[in-house]
Amino acid sequence: MKMKRFFTFALLFVLITVCHAQTTKFAMTLGTDLGLSGKNYKIVTPNVSASYDITPRLSAGVRAEDAITLMKAQDVKSYDQLFTLGGQVAYDVCHLMSIINVQARAIVGHTIGGGHDRGYMYYQGGIYTASAKKDGVRSEIGLGVRYNDYRGDLYKDKAVFFVSYAVALR
Repeated sequence: MKMKRFFTFALLFVLITVCHAQTTKFAMTLGTDLGLSGKNYKIVTPNVSASYDITPRLSAGVRAEDAITLMKAQDVKSYDQLFTLGGQVAYDVCHLMSIINVQARAIVGHTIGGGHDRGYMYYQGGIYTASAKKDGVRSEIGLGVRYNDYRGDLYKDKAVFFVSYAVALR
């Protein structure tokens, strides 16, 4: 399973590296989301995504993440770590003072492996802000909601608010 994760991240990195030499329409983002739903449920998702600008305002891409869920039920602490793969669509809503770009983003993904009881489908939406420059390295900050729709009866479906920080490379 670790080799599958490694090869997926490596494939995304190679795709962006090769495509970057030809155009600035490709971007690679390295980041993490921290989902908070009280003291009994937290989710941390380090992620990497590769996206392509379809139009100057609309982009689409793929996203891979290593979702780490921290849970506490009846004073018993547990965790779960699953690899997820999904897609994302982003739209540049506006520019603030011509230096900050505001972007709405929708992400859908599914766990790879992990068995029937532990797997889930997730839906995530949020508002992200970043520097308005198109080339080079820029940081992103985001806020949003993530909904984990578990397939089995082992865990209850959960909606969590999250904060996000990422570094985008163009």
